[in-house]
Amino acid sequence: MAIITYSSFADDGTDALEVWPPTSKLAFDSIVSDLKPSYTTKTVAQSDPDRRQQAKVRVAEHGNEHDVIPKVQRALILHDYGFGIPQLPYVAGRDFAGMIVKASPSMSDLKEGDIVLCASTDYRDMRKAAFQEYAIALEHNVCKLPKHVSVAQGAAIGVAYVAAGLALGVCLGLRLPAFGSAQHLDLRALVRSLPPKEIPADVRAECLQSLEEDQRPQSGDWIAIWGGSSTSALFLAQLARLAGLKIILVVDVAKHGRRLSTMGWSYLVDSQHPDRAVEVIRGITGGQLRYGIDVVGPKTSSCLARCLAKGSQAQAHLVALAALPKEPAADGVVYHSVPMKLFHEVPSVGRALMTWLEHALEASAVILPEVTSVKGGLSGVNPALDEMRSGAVSGRRLVVRL
Repeated sequence: MAIITYSSFADDGTDALEVWPPTSKLAFDSIVSDLKPSYTTKTVAQSDPDRRQQAKVRVAEHGNEHDVIPKVQRALILHDYGFGIPQLPYVAGRDFAGMIVKASPSMSDLKEGDIVLCASTDYRDMRKAAFQEYAIALEHNVCKLPKHVSVAQGAAIGVAYVAAGLALGVCLGLRLPAFGSAQHLDLRALVRSLPPKEIPADVRAECLQSLEEDQRPQSGDWIAIWGGSSTSALFLAQLARLAGLKIILVVDVAKHGRRLSTMGWSYLVDSQHPDRAVEVIRGITGGQLRYGIDVVGPKTSSCLARCLAKGSQAQAHLVALAALPKEPAADGVVYHSVPMKLFHEVPSVGRALMTWLEHALEASAVILPEVTSVKGGLSGVNPALDEMRSGAVSGRRLVVRL
């Protein structure tokens, strides 16, 4: 890894520029030189909410964009191949939260100094990556954070929420309810109102052909979520419950049961013996389960597929956030993959998801993930990843403080 650091507010009060190694400078203007008009917001990571005012003061003191945005920034550079890396060198990281330091004059809802979260689902565009001090964000991919939500909490929401919203709203057609000033969100109707050519070709069939109107979940229906301790599952379960569904979470009950049992889910099913878990789920639902979402991988999605009602007139639906089963779907069962591209490539979809989330956060309508702050800035990312690989992190998110 090459780490390039920039600090215009050194501890001694003077401007400082530190580059390591000296030959590896990353010029910020090279990142944004081909900036398209649709890239409307630039965000800088801020550590915690008590620095909001300080951050705003700094922007005001600078007075113009040339002073606010430096020529050189600090970034974490990947030089060797990892899973799903489109090119090298690469800047990774999908979730972040921070302060807007430059906003497009055409925007009315977002302004410089706002504290926002961003879900960076476009992994091919390194300008939107989290492991750097400054990042570019699309207007429709950010959400304002209310004052009672810390920046660390905001940084743990993004992609997990987006994946949950698209899985439920597009793949299964679930309507997210209205509450407070938030209107109900019907992503299926929104997507199908668009000209087909506006939907990315590789997800068009999932969006337009995989679910009929009469197959949408209704209040009181069962949904099973396998891998229920993850952050994605936390949002899946909450959104489904807000819409009136009954929730079965499949988890390591010995490890996560105490925490999850306090959240009021309908059933917790132990995942340690998959065959038994399948029997339990079929027993709970009377063999009539029609909706399942897996967040783990192909083996568990295969187990979940066995829980679904088969051969009935009403089709059953399985959504995989990680990987679909290797075996073909049984009669009466439809497999779905989450169309993540919709969030960043179709502005109306991204904006709808972020607007609903903003209202939900303001109303404290959703439980936020437990977060653990990691010190050391970008140099703390690799140790945090190692901790995750070891299995020591479960049921919570690690947030690196820059």
